[in-house]
Formats: sequence, C-alpha cells, structure tokens
Amino acid sequence: MTVQTLWRGSVFALVASVVFFAGALLYATTAKAQTTSPSPIPLCEITRGLGTGTTGADVECLQRYLNWAQVALAVNGPGSPGQETPYYGPLTTDAVVRWQNNNSTAVLAPLGLSAGTGYFGPSSFAHYVAVVRLALSVQ
Repeated sequence: MTVQTLWRGSVFALVASVVFFAGALLYATTAKAQTTSPSPIPLCEITRGLGTGTTGADVECLQRYLNWAQVALAVNGPGSPGQETPYYGPLTTDAVVRWQNNNSTAVLAPLGLSAGTGYFGPSSFAHYVAVVRLALSVQ
C-alpha cells in the first residue's frame, strides 16, 4: 500500500474528525489554552498531504504549530516564530523530520518507518490532532 493510497483512504476520516472537534476546539482555544500557555496551540485545517514545494495557509499554520511545539524552523527570519510563511521548503521539511522523529512511536512506527520523511501526511496529521486534543483537554 502506498503513502498516497493511505492518504486517500484516511483523508475523509481525518477531515470528519476535524469537523467533529472543530466546535469544541474553537471553544477550548478561548477558554483553556489562553490560561495554560503563553500562546495558544495553532488549530490547523489540513486536508491534504504537505511536502516540499507545497504552498498555502495550511503550510503557514503547520509552521506555527511546529514553532509552538518547540521544533523551530528558524531562530530568526522567515519561518521563525511570528514570521511563518506559506511555503513548505527545506526549513519546514527539516522541522517536520525532527518532529516526526521526536514522535516516532505515534507517527512513524504505524507506517513501519524508523526515520522521519518530512512529508506531513495522515499519520502526522492524526498525531497532530491528538496533541491538539490533549493540549486543549478535549476528549
């Protein structure tokens, strides 16, 4: 089974999951995250696989999330906290690899991988949703 086949099979379930939790997350962002963290966790609507060369608001949100998750793209300049961009380039790829490696049990092991790929697909997104739910105390 290819990564693209996994993506197609999982995208509808993941989108449904995001839609289901969207109301709770938006409420929880205001009520919970502002009191427990200096910056609320970025809530990203990602409905496609993200990889090198991809552009869009979802990429910019992913960069904000990676910076929030202490896997900074850059210390200063483009990609650094507050200066995220809509371009998925080498800095984003490197940060996603580090995040995947840091979360290898949840992200990589289910796919039979031992090292991050830099591609933010269904497995990465599913773990992102789990992290968001935990951070916002949403069941």
